[in-house]
Amino acid sequence: MRTMKGGRKLTDADLSIWRRVSRTVLPLSSPKSSLKPDTHVHLSIAPAPVLHHSKEDIQVRGDKKVRRGQVKIDRTIDLHDMTRDAAFASLKRRLVLAHECGHRTVLVITGKGPNLQGVLRQSLHGWLNDPSVRNIISSIAPSHIRHGGTGAFYVFLKRLK
Repeated sequence: MRTMKGGRKLTDADLSIWRRVSRTVLPLSSPKSSLKPDTHVHLSIAPAPVLHHSKEDIQVRGDKKVRRGQVKIDRTIDLHDMTRDAAFASLKRRLVLAHECGHRTVLVITGKGPNLQGVLRQSLHGWLNDPSVRNIISSIAPSHIRHGGTGAFYVFLKRLK
C-alpha cells in the first residue's frame, strides 16, 4: 500500500480512482492539447468608459413617453455576463443589425453593477459614440423601471435612408 503525504494509507479503491482520473489528464505543455490556434477569435478592444460627457455626445432624451416607459421596444440587447471587450463587439454588431432591419428602439441591458458603477453601464455612452455606430444613433435615454430601470437604456436609432 502507498501512503499519502499526510501519512494516511491509500486503499485499493483510492488507487483505482486515482488511476482512472490520471488517464484523463494531459500536461499543459502536451502537443495533444485540445486548444488549437484557429479556435481563438480576435475581438477589438473596447474603449475606456467616458466619465465626463461633452456637447458632441449623443443627445439624452427625456420626453414624457420615455419617462413613463411607454416606449415600443423593437429589439433587446442583453450584455449581462460579458466581458467589456466581448460586450462592445456584440453591441456594435447587434446595433448595426437592428438598424439594417429597420428597428428604431433598442433596449440595451447593461446591469447596474455595485453602487451603479458597473463597467458595462459606465462604458455604454463611450461605446455609442464609437464611429462604427455613432452615425446610426439618434439619442439615448435611461429606461423605465419596467424595462430594467437603472440597469438598462433605450437607444433610439435613426431611420434607414
